[in-house]
Parts: sequence; structure tokens; C-alpha cells
Amino acid sequence: MGTPEIDNVIERCLQKQEAVLNLSHRDISVLPPTVRQVTHVRRLLLNNNKLLMPPTELLALQQLEELTLDCNSLTLLPTGIGELSTLTYLSLSNNSLGFLPGEIGRLQDLTQLWIADTKLMGLPPEIGLLQKLEKLSAKNNQISSLPDELCNLSKLSWLNLAQNQLDRLPDSFSRLQNLSYLNVDGNRFAEVPAGLGENPALSSLSMRKNMISSLPDDLLLSLNKLCKIDLRENPLQERPAHWKGLDFILLGPDHTGAGDGPGTSTESEDTDSSGDSTEDGETQ
Repeated sequence: MGTPEIDNVIERCLQKQEAVLNLSHRDISVLPPTVRQVTHVRRLLLNNNKLLMPPTELLALQQLEELTLDCNSLTLLPTGIGELSTLTYLSLSNNSLGFLPGEIGRLQDLTQLWIADTKLMGLPPEIGLLQKLEKLSAKNNQISSLPDELCNLSKLSWLNLAQNQLDRLPDSFSRLQNLSYLNVDGNRFAEVPAGLGENPALSSLSMRKNMISSLPDDLLLSLNKLCKIDLRENPLQERPAHWKGLDFILLGPDHTGAGDGPGTSTESEDTDSSGDSTEDGETQ
């Protein structure tokens, strides 16, 4: 879609005072300056475009609550993104960011942050300032350690860190008292972290494709409140005889034949991330 057509979409949004501006899947490489005029917009979809430079124009949208920038070519976020203080949902997946700026911690109303496949080497300590954050997906990056400040996220209930380079969790991980879902598939864990039994709300744990060769009975006892522990595709393959009846523990190879694709047990619980349906019926 050319610039005149995009300007028409923006003009219609302005005239009708539409709360949603959908500019996804339109081959946009640079945001038109007219975007600055739609200051009433609460939801802006810019996914699946060709944005390369930080889109500073969107900083004028001070009532913005949802911002989707998935599947572009961004290497930097706009300086000042922390000024979008009303944001509750931010999706940046499938860009080549490399790092998150510390000012991300200024987004105090953020409840969902999607940063999958963004070539991150780590998470900034300021992420611990997001006191309303409930969902965080940082899968498919190169993260080898987590900041202790992550454990300050008292409302975090859903955390996906699959396909990274982690071999341990922070010592204070048990402070995530509301965490119910944790996915660390495809990392470098040699054992199930002992402290997970101290996360009282944890009900689903996925640690497929790690290097786990055993699950001691005392640790298993501490995890007895979980509804699901997925340890498939680890060196631990055989179910001990005294585990009879513990069907919530999944071991052995993946016989579904689906691998890591959509519809597997790993991916099916990640539907709110970069697979979320957009306004025009496409996927981010």
C-alpha cells in the first residue's frame, strides 16, 4: 500500500475518531508524519511491515494502550518510549533489537510484554519496575542469565523463556508468588531448579529439551501441587516404578510428530504472543 492510501486510512481514523488504527501488513518502511495527528488512538497495529528506523512519530500518541510492532526490521526502539505511560500491552517480537532500553521500566501500567525472537542477550534490571506485568514472553533469544530484579514482578503469572541459554534461575525466584505457568524449554538446565516448589501458585512447568537426567524424590515431593511437569526430550527417559500414578509428569520423546510447531503443548499456551490474531485477521 502506497503513502496516499496509508494517509487515507489515517485520515479516516482521525475523522471518525476510531480507537484502533490498523496499519499492519502494508509494507511500511517509514511512518508518515500524519500519524502524529491521531492522538486519540488507543490501539496501534504496525506489525508485519518493513520498519527499520525507530518510529518516533508514535510517541505523540499519549493515550495509546496497545502497541504492536512485531515482524519488522527494527534494531532500536524510539528514544522516549517510556513516555507512553498509558501502555498496557507492548509486542515487539520478531525484530533484531539486541537489547531493551532501561526506560522500558517507566511503562508502569504494562500488563503484557512480548519480546520473543528479538536477539536479546539479557533483560534490563529495570524490568523489575513493571509492577503490573502479568505476562512476559522472551522466548527464542540468547539470554544466559536473568536479573534478580525480575523477581520483583509480584503480579507475574505467565512466563515463557523457552529457547534461550539459561542454566539456572535467580535465587529469589520464589518471590514470584503469582507465577502459575513457566516455560523454559530448550535451555541448558541440568536439573529441575529446587526452589520451584516454593512458588505457591505454580501449576504448569515445561522443561522440554534440556539436559535433565534425574528428578529426586524430595524435589518431586515439593512440586506435588503442580498439574503438569513436561520433561520430554531430556536424558531422563524412563519413569521410575514408584512414580506409578504420577501421570502429570511427561517423560520420553515427543510422539506427536509436531515438534515445536503450532498446536504442540509448548506452543498452545503461547497464543497471546506473536501468534495473536490482529485486527485484519492475519497473525503477527
